Amino acid sequence: MIERIIVENFMAHERTELELGPGVTALTGPNNTGKSALVEALRCVAENPTPSHYIRHGAKEARVTVVLSDGHRVTWIRKKASAGYEILAPGSEEPESFWKLGRSGVPEEVRSLLRMNRVDLDDGNPVDVHIGDQREPVFLLNRPDRAVADFLASSSEGAHLLSMQGALKRRTLEARRESAGREARLRDIEAELDALAPLPDIHLMMETAGELEQRSQALSREIPALERLIAERDTLKRELDRANRERGLLEQLGEPAALEPLHPLRSLIDEQLDLRHRSAFAAAYAETLDPLAEPPTPTDTAGIRAVMDELIRTGAELEAARTTSSALADLAPPPQVEELSALSKMAEELTSYSSQMQILNEYATTASALREPPQPEDESALAGLLTELGEVRKGMEREEKALEATRRDLMGHATYLRERLEAIGRCPTCGGELESGEFLGGEHAHESGAAEDAHGY
Repeated sequence: MIERIIVENFMAHERTELELGPGVTALTGPNNTGKSALVEALRCVAENPTPSHYIRHGAKEARVTVVLSDGHRVTWIRKKASAGYEILAPGSEEPESFWKLGRSGVPEEVRSLLRMNRVDLDDGNPVDVHIGDQREPVFLLNRPDRAVADFLASSSEGAHLLSMQGALKRRTLEARRESAGREARLRDIEAELDALAPLPDIHLMMETAGELEQRSQALSREIPALERLIAERDTLKRELDRANRERGLLEQLGEPAALEPLHPLRSLIDEQLDLRHRSAFAAAYAETLDPLAEPPTPTDTAGIRAVMDELIRTGAELEAARTTSSALADLAPPPQVEELSALSKMAEELTSYSSQMQILNEYATTASALREPPQPEDESALAGLLTELGEVRKGMEREEKALEATRRDLMGHATYLRERLEAIGRCPTCGGELESGEFLGGEHAHESGAAEDAHGY
């Protein structure tokens, strides 16, 4: 007897749990509240219909679970591509799964637990005496009277025994056909298992390839550190060479000459130029005064003296004008300025020596703060390490090629195994579903109870 129904991601129900009382259960309520969906969920558990529109929008699968009074939990699971069942027995931790269902659509274990099979009539239309909805009432309420009479007539013990006998014959024939099919299938599986004999060698090759890959990764992680060490060594070597060159240049330089002050020399040159100019002016003045005679002695009269004074003043002015004119006309050309290019070159050299002296002082200060250059390490060990590294890289390339070939072979075997496992469908040992990923990964576990049922132990 069903005590509770749990509906998850089924049509409009995200998760609904319904407790059932003893006897007949009737669902009532407004429209569009999910009544028909609950009835349809119970029918899906009993009959496993084919449509996949039962999955709620946005979900990956729909689940309907019925809890029976004896403690069993039967769950119907509907995915987009397939449907299956799970049976959780009382006291069990893991459910028994049923996938790859046959033509009947419902496993016999589920039928025997639910006991919700339809009743066959002579007209070929079975009657559902357990579930009914507003479109399909329960127990012949929408059937004609003749069908009701046939059902009541077939309910006698004799008719029931005949019906049971016919059902037994049909089930016996089906069991024989199924047994023959299973034997043929078992032979095919044995042949396919023989084809899987190389699997241990492949597994060993995979482990070896994994170890080689780990070693390759470890060496790859060490390569950047070695390259950084080589780069640092080259940088230190370049800095040492540059310091040695600078030291050699500093050792070749001698002591700079002492600089004389230039101010006295400039004053002496200016004084010489002034003396030359004054000497030239005095010579010209003396040359102008030499032709003149001595002036006569004037009579001491006032008028004449006044006139003479005026004449003398005028004559003096005229003479001064003439002297100035003569002096200006007879002046020699100005003296040539001494060539100063040598002095300028000397000043430039002194300035250059001063700059070089300052640079040398800075170099000397910098060099005094430097430590002794490090002694270069022995490069033989590094050369041996580089040679070994080259050999390791070549070995890595060979191992990568072998690993790639092994992977291709493994992918080919995996593809072949996947195709064969999909063709087999169920495990020949336990009867459970065979998933290629679980089988290749070693995760497929045999159910002990299922294995005993499959082999009849």
